Amino acid sequence: MTQKYIVGLGCSWTQGEGGYPQEVVDAHNGRTQIRPGQPGQPDSDYYLRVHELENSWVNQLTKYHFPEYKSLNLGVKGIGNKAAVDQLHFVDQHNLEDAEGIIVFMLSGFERFDVFQERPKDNSGFEKPDGYNNGEYRHEKWRTAWPIEQKEGDGAFWTCYARELWSEQFVASHAMVTLLNLQTFAKANNFKIVLANAFNQRPEGIYEWLKEYTGKLVDKFDWSCYMHTETDYEAFMQRLVELDGKLSKEDWGAYHSVYNPRNLDTHSEYLTNDEGSHPTIKGYRVIADELAKFIIKREYIEKS
Repeated sequence: MTQKYIVGLGCSWTQGEGGYPQEVVDAHNGRTQIRPGQPGQPDSDYYLRVHELENSWVNQLTKYHFPEYKSLNLGVKGIGNKAAVDQLHFVDQHNLEDAEGIIVFMLSGFERFDVFQERPKDNSGFEKPDGYNNGEYRHEKWRTAWPIEQKEGDGAFWTCYARELWSEQFVASHAMVTLLNLQTFAKANNFKIVLANAFNQRPEGIYEWLKEYTGKLVDKFDWSCYMHTETDYEAFMQRLVELDGKLSKEDWGAYHSVYNPRNLDTHSEYLTNDEGSHPTIKGYRVIADELAKFIIKREYIEKS
C-alpha cells in the first residue's frame, strides 16, 4: 500500500522550537530558547528534539486531523528557504518516490542565505538519526547568513553577503527559484503543496513583493496553494499575537517588544518569550488546526 505523508519544511517554526512542556521550561529557569555553547547553556540541545518533533505543527496535524498520514518533519532551526526545500534530498529512511501526500512549506526569512557547512557529513557524535535520515549527513548541515556586517563568529561570511550579494532582487529571485524547485519535486513525486508564512512581513504582500522583483518568474508557480490568500492574517505570527491579546492585530510586527528574553516572568499562551519568539505547544496546535482547514477546503484530503 502506498504510504501517505505530510511533510513539513521550514526553520525553527517547523522543527518545533518552543514547543516544550512546562517541566522543560522550569528546568531551564523559564527560558524557552536553548543555545548550546553560550554561558549557562548546555553543550547540546539535541535532547530537546523529542519534544520539538512531538509538539510541532507537523506532528499535531497528523495526530489530531489526518491520522492516516505519517508526519515527516524536515525543519531545521535557523535555516532559510533554499535549505528548507533542499532537505527533501536527504530523506533516506522513507521512500518519497513511492508515496503520496502533502508538502507543507512554512516560509522562513527571505533574507537568509544558505550554503552547506564545511563538513556537512560529520554527525557531531549523535548516534541516533533525526527521523528522516540514516545519520550520514548532519541534521544541522547548513550554514546560514543574514545580510548584517559583524566582526565575530561568522563575520566574514555575513559581511561578504551584506556587502557583495544582498539586494531585494537577490533574495526574491532565490525565493522564487526555490518555490519552483519545490513545485517540480512535488509534481514528480505525486505530492500536493501547501505554502504558508511563519513570520515574514511585506506591507504589499508576499506575492506582490515577489512579482515586483522577479517579474514573470512569479507566475510560473501555482499560487492556489498559498493559504494566506484566504485568511485574514498574513503570517502565523500575526495570528498568534492576536490570540495572545498583547498587541493589536495591526501592530503585530512589534512582537519583539513583548516577546523577548527580558520578559521571562510573563510567558504567553501561544508564543514564547525568546529572541524572535516561537509558538508554544498550544501555538503549534493553532497552526495545525488552521492548516487542516485549508487542506480540507482545497480537498487535498477528505475529512472523514
